[in-house]
Amino acid sequence: MHPLKLPHRQPDFIAQKPILLLNTTVLPIRSLVRCIIADTLPGAAGKLPTELWLKIFEYTKTEDAKFEAVQPTSIMQSEHGVILHCRAVELDIGDFPNRAEVEAAEQWLQSPHTYDKQRQSEEDTFAAKVVAGKTNAIFFPIPSASPGSSVPALSVPDCLFTAITVPDVISRLQNGGCWVCAEEREICPGCTGGIAQRFDAFMGCGEPLTCPLCMGLEFMDEDKAFLKRYYWDAPPPNEKEARDARLCAKRDELGYLEE
Repeated sequence: MHPLKLPHRQPDFIAQKPILLLNTTVLPIRSLVRCIIADTLPGAAGKLPTELWLKIFEYTKTEDAKFEAVQPTSIMQSEHGVILHCRAVELDIGDFPNRAEVEAAEQWLQSPHTYDKQRQSEEDTFAAKVVAGKTNAIFFPIPSASPGSSVPALSVPDCLFTAITVPDVISRLQNGGCWVCAEEREICPGCTGGIAQRFDAFMGCGEPLTCPLCMGLEFMDEDKAFLKRYYWDAPPPNEKEARDARLCAKRDELGYLEE
């Protein structure tokens, strides 16, 4: 997943109803930024210079982020930026029993409306349920100060994320629970009793393979190719280090590094 930047008034974006992840931890900060930009803070707070607010925001950063799934419902232009209205949703998209279901789920996450409309194959067993909740108004400030101004622009922490994958859902919405690897983030690709075959992850034993479910199919495919390439001979030290670095970075990206 990656941050959703300043949205444009594109009807397709709303019509596709993509599933986004909202970091609710930073919403109060973004609301404060909106007040600062609109100059609506009361009393002495409204007189603080931008530079001081930037320093204050440094102390509000937190690693303990909490996420919820949302869908965009409308978008509008305001005097100081763009306001995107998103409704919170509860997702029921199954347990991802095999590779086909994971791939279907990821297509659905990008565009539920399009996926449901085009789904025709009887072999397509993927189904999702969405329960709508409250609506949040997400403010995206115009990313600059006034033209020619020497005052630094207020930067707001990212709160909405797009291009959501199944590992993002598992790590951010399901507390990292994974039935394939039991939260180990890796499997023995030859000793899973048939589970590895469901995800095209089967190969010989000897070296742990990244979990195809909670670490991602594409990432597993790349790791599997690496392990097969050096199945009989040890990889060069620099390639082994590069692989270890990739695994560490992926765990960090998904929030698994502290486990």
